[in-house]
Formats: sequence, C-alpha cells, structure tokens
Amino acid sequence: MRRPQESVECVQLARALRELRAATGLSLAALAAKTPYSKSSWERYLNGKALPPRGAVEQLCMLADERPARALAFWDLAESTWSGRAGAGRTRAGPTTAAGTGGTGGTGGTGGTEAAGGEGPPGAPADAPEAAPARGFHKRRKLGFLTGVVAGLAAVTAGVLLVVWGVGGDSGQSAEGASPPTGSAPGPSCEGEACTGKNPESTRCASAVHPPGTVVAHRFDGGTVIKVRRSVPCGTVWARIDRGLEGDQFDVTAPGAKPQRGEVRDRFDAQSSVSTPMAPVVQADLSRVRACLVRDGVRECFDGGASVAPEAS
Repeated sequence: MRRPQESVECVQLARALRELRAATGLSLAALAAKTPYSKSSWERYLNGKALPPRGAVEQLCMLADERPARALAFWDLAESTWSGRAGAGRTRAGPTTAAGTGGTGGTGGTGGTEAAGGEGPPGAPADAPEAAPARGFHKRRKLGFLTGVVAGLAAVTAGVLLVVWGVGGDSGQSAEGASPPTGSAPGPSCEGEACTGKNPESTRCASAVHPPGTVVAHRFDGGTVIKVRRSVPCGTVWARIDRGLEGDQFDVTAPGAKPQRGEVRDRFDAQSSVSTPMAPVVQADLSRVRACLVRDGVRECFDGGASVAPEAS
C-alpha cells in the first residue's frame, strides 16, 4: 500500500513549501529561530516526510510575504490523505450506491431484491437456483465501488484545479487578489524589469501553465549542474543549481541587469534544487547571459554559448 507521503497531494504540498522557503531566503536554522518549529521538523515538512501543522504553513507564507490561500489549499488536500478521510469517503460511497442500485431495479437488481424477500417471479419454481440473484448482488456491489472511486477522483481533481487556478479562501479570489478568468489559470504577476530580484515560482513565471525553458546548462565536478532558465512571458532568466555542495555560491548576469545570486546553504539545499532570483533579458541578449559557480575559492563561468572560464575568486 502506498504511504501517505507518496501521494500526489502530499508531494504537491512539499513542493509548494520548498518554493515558499526559497522565497524567504532563510536557512532551516533561521526558520527554526523565527518559528516555534525546530530545524529537524522543518526538514521533515519540506521533504514531505511529515505533515506540517496548519500554523506552520501560515507562518511560512507570512515569512515569504505570500498570500496563504494556495498553500493552505494544498495542505487541506494533503491532510485528507494523511488522516485517511479521503480513502474512507471513497469506501463509504461504494456500499451506499450499491444499495440504491438494487432498489431502483434493472435486470439483475430486481431479481436480487425479490430473492432476498423470499418471493420469486410469477410462475417460478420454489426450488429455483439462486445463482442469478448472487451474480446480480456482486454486479451491484462492483458498480457501487466504481461509482465511489469516480466520485473520489472527481473531488480530488476539483481541488487540484482550485489550487492551480490560485483560488483561495471563501472569497474565490486568486493569489493576487483578483478573480481569474473563467476556465483559465492566472498569468505571471510581473514582466521584464518588474521581475528583477523576484522568485520565478511565486510570480508564476515558472509554472505548469508557463513552463520555463533552458537556455544553456553546464555540468561541473561531482555531478553538479547549473542551468540558465528562461521565462518567455516574463522576459527573464535565472540560474538553477542541481546536486550542489554545501557552501556553493552561484549567480547569473544578464546584459544591463544586476547579478542575481544564490547559495547552497545546507544539506537540504544540496539534496534538491536552488534557484537565483530573476533578471530581465531580451531575446537578442540570451547568448550574452553569464552564469558562474564559486566553489573552494575558484570561480567558473559560462555564457549562452556554453564557454567555460575558470578564474580565481
């Protein structure tokens, strides 16, 4: 049986919490100092190993200066999975629907109901075999179970759509405070220079609706990879490091824009991905975007043409 933390709902919550934590710019130790929850607790919450208290999600949103509606919607779905309420609802739906099916009749249903009452159809022999009513019962039970599963999946899908669209609380508003257009997800909250220094995930410059592309990537010693990522609708780039080492520093610079920096601050960062804030860029300057890694006092840089230049830091 799949563990709760492996469910789609719990994975989505952990991902949302990691995005919020990145937006705060705080290490796990700093989070522990600013909240009632320990460093080890935050590690479990961010890694999806434990369900955080609702208050922890709210405090993380406050530290990230983000509206809590989206993260709390993820938490509600994950909490239902952890508590088992989602599965219990699907289980209860099966027998209830089966009983209703038997009452409404149908070819197999009518036979099953009459056999249970001790009465057969007119003209039927008293010792008629009961195999057919049994088949009808199993059909109704199977139909009821399938109906319950479909109802449960529909409920989960509706919840995910609400989260993706950014609908929050009782107001029915998006994370930016405005109701999204019917049938469409909200777009990015910034563009060009207005995105400077902002987080690509929290601004929706990098999302399932607007997935970013990779301008260039370079692999360093130890399997570390730095990618220059780009958002077309936002007109921005940022650097992302995968499998970095604790203490690694990296940055991205676009022509005419301030460098944006990131750091692998702890073991949790080393096990996941870390991104810099965004820098604005135009299409013609993509080949001049430059990303660098500083490790053990050595700075290695590459640009849109993937040329690498080691230099003393």
